[in-house]
Amino acid sequence: MFRKIGIGIIIFIVGLFLYVNLSKKTTITVNFVDENGTKLLVNSVKYYGVPHTLLGSKQLEKKVPGYTPTKSFIFFNNKNRKITLKFKSKNYKKEFSDFNKAKYVAATFQPMTVTAKNGFQSDPYNTARTYNGKKTGKDSLRLIYSNDGVKWKKLHVSYPRLNVRDPSIVKIHGYWYIVYTKGLVRTKDFKHWEKIKWPHSKIFVNHFEWAPEFFKDAKGKYHIIMAGRSTTTGNFQLYVSDFNKENGHILNNWKSITGTNLPNNMIDGNLTYHNGKYILFYKNEDVETNKLTRATADNYLGPYKSETLNVDLKGYDGSEGLEAILSGNTTRLYVDTYKFNKSGQTIYDGVHYTKEIGQKNTWTKLSPIKAPFIVRHFGILKVK
Repeated sequence: MFRKIGIGIIIFIVGLFLYVNLSKKTTITVNFVDENGTKLLVNSVKYYGVPHTLLGSKQLEKKVPGYTPTKSFIFFNNKNRKITLKFKSKNYKKEFSDFNKAKYVAATFQPMTVTAKNGFQSDPYNTARTYNGKKTGKDSLRLIYSNDGVKWKKLHVSYPRLNVRDPSIVKIHGYWYIVYTKGLVRTKDFKHWEKIKWPHSKIFVNHFEWAPEFFKDAKGKYHIIMAGRSTTTGNFQLYVSDFNKENGHILNNWKSITGTNLPNNMIDGNLTYHNGKYILFYKNEDVETNKLTRATADNYLGPYKSETLNVDLKGYDGSEGLEAILSGNTTRLYVDTYKFNKSGQTIYDGVHYTKEIGQKNTWTKLSPIKAPFIVRHFGILKVK
């Protein structure tokens, strides 16, 4: 009896081997999205197999580490097919806990329509940033966390199905708020997201409101600093609005910062109250080189006095998206580095950092952060 069973098993295995190897193969092309339908990969992936065999979860997980498919059994059919497959966080509870315990957290974005080449990634958008929220999956929000500010881990969760660029993050009353170019969202669990209405301000040229960021003033009140193109002057300046932490609304009561030597055009403002002063980092758009700038004031609206930073960009053509972490007499400055390729297109190498000791405008060599993808223009929050 056992011998017959053994022979039967052998015949079955041989038959299965012949079927798998001799049958005509079909394909399943998979588009990877999270549970909210937000893209996880730039390109779809085509898998080959014979009809009625299983496309294994491990094969799929290799393409999106940290995620696992929500559907367990996916079989090849007699015909080629394309599917959009949802994935959920593989270790949600642990990652959520680690994120909440991390010393640093950051919000960034990932362009989803362009692939990285030789460590660089192009930017698919024009400078108007005309996002209306109807088309999704082009620039997706990503959250990362770190205990040293250099080595970062990605939070594998379900992101909002929105176009997100240049985000900033803060935690208030149990909500994580993320403000970004043309939008504001909040969440408690990084699964369910609430989009908060933020109407366009009539003092800015429509679509030209860039890179908003949270900051706290000397009294602990929250505000937003943002670059806006004035309908009066046509120039980009930095503006501040109050933020209502009780309902999460941006009040849109924008006031321009002032200063004795501010340029006509300035963007990417990052503002921190530190050691009794407001320290503002921004990008000077009136000059060809040495655009990285720092300004100081006693009031968050100014008047500010600026100085050009002596940061060696190490062969890059430029950088933007300044983010500073100040601790004691040390400043760690993060910038989003880029070059121009032979056709004049801007290509990005991701966020790098440099350090200054004692505010003497002497900076260490620019070094890249370490992350599982190319991190672009992030907003960093020191939690502890």
